[in-house]
Amino acid sequence: MVKLVSLHNAWGPKASTPNTSLAVKESGRSGKSIGFRLYAQGLPKDAIYNLVGWPVTQKAPVNVLEGVTLDASGLAICAGKPGTCGRSDKPDDPIDLVLQPVPGEPVRIGLISQDGASKVFAKLVPVPLRGADRSCTVDATLLTPGSELVLIEGSGFAANAELTFDSESEGERHGQKVKADGDGRYQTAVLPYKQGVQKGTLTVTLKSAGCSPSVRVPWGKR
Repeated sequence: MVKLVSLHNAWGPKASTPNTSLAVKESGRSGKSIGFRLYAQGLPKDAIYNLVGWPVTQKAPVNVLEGVTLDASGLAICAGKPGTCGRSDKPDDPIDLVLQPVPGEPVRIGLISQDGASKVFAKLVPVPLRGADRSCTVDATLLTPGSELVLIEGSGFAANAELTFDSESEGERHGQKVKADGDGRYQTAVLPYKQGVQKGTLTVTLKSAGCSPSVRVPWGKR
């Protein structure tokens, strides 16, 4: 549990080559399907990359596409040339990733040069599970397919604020006093399952003197 949370938190600038960034931008929606394009900054434009992803269904990152290159703007493309992805009759074709994320599911994407010298990673939650109250928010991110492990992240609280963490999952309740960090953020992980129950809903509330956001998280087999 601790290792999985740590790896998820590191997926991004911490694991990237210094002075690089990767923007994952939505390119369109159709029903539950969402398209994304990738824009890299700070990576060599003459290198060839492997596109990697880390879905919650996998224990480790996997190769999604080999032979990726970047155009002058940093957009990830299939050039359609020898050694690169794509077709020669459709050169410099932007890569459109089409995914169907469920609420709270993270999209974790990266580009790694084939020589291993450059890499950049980014993550986002396209369909957030979020609660808000005044200036405070609480987000739930699924770190496993059936929500066996859920990352809870609060933000917008006063610096070093005293918080009450309350959770309830199909009648099981837990509460404790916690504290926001100097940026007004708080993070923890929750195991919402209840013995003998196949599916349910977790409700988490973070209470402070100034706000009290709550988020609801479905879990189990649907």
